Amino acid sequence: MMRRYESLSLGVFASTVVSVAAALSAVAMARQASAGDAQAKAEIERQIGDLKLGASRVTVAVHDHVVTLDGTVPSLWLKREIIDLARKTKGTVEVDSTIEIARAENDLTLAAEVGKGLREYPHYTIYDFVDGRVRNGVVTLAGAVTTVNKQEEITELLEKIHGVRDLKNGLTLLPVSSSDDRIRATIANQIYGDPTFINYSLANPPIHVIVENGHVTLFGIVSSQLERQKAEVIARSVLGVFSVNDRIQLTSELRGR
Repeated sequence: MMRRYESLSLGVFASTVVSVAAALSAVAMARQASAGDAQAKAEIERQIGDLKLGASRVTVAVHDHVVTLDGTVPSLWLKREIIDLARKTKGTVEVDSTIEIARAENDLTLAAEVGKGLREYPHYTIYDFVDGRVRNGVVTLAGAVTTVNKQEEITELLEKIHGVRDLKNGLTLLPVSSSDDRIRATIANQIYGDPTFINYSLANPPIHVIVENGHVTLFGIVSSQLERQKAEVIARSVLGVFSVNDRIQLTSELRGR
């Protein structure tokens, strides 16, 4: 009986030794993970500081390689930048964000800022057309542009406007076509070379000419029915045009809304 008791005691002791070793290993791993989390947190906070948020504040917490972001920023672009840099930080496996975007004064003010940004975009031409609406801080875009760079640059431009909480980009990229290029240039030259449109400034052209596979859509705002009819007649007369969708509006129609 004594031998069995001694054997049993040794077995329990051996088991205890293994448990202590496992516990020490777990503690060491936990310390390493904690140190890694602390390093990730410091690096993310440093990069956020480089963004110069001003009065805005974003808090960072890291636990078991999961980053949690909270706070308020002025623009959608900044929110996405912060989330993106957190994802790229070494040791991060997941990012949870509850970052909010500060609201604009109202949708009308925000829509005016969006419109101003588009008008001042230097690569927006008579061969592009961007329209949209603003509701509860969400900007929804429609229209068409001639290059993918314009798509990307317009997206970034609007995301940087303070108060834009989300952006739904419905812009169509027009296909590359030498025939379409010839058609749009011919229509534009004939419209803006016509004495009917001599009083309009090309800095903010009243008519935009969108051409897709020979199908023409005219967008814009003019002062008279004569001008609208003249633009459509010119477009229909150009060789290679299959159809014309006249969506030009009159200033009087807009005032009547």
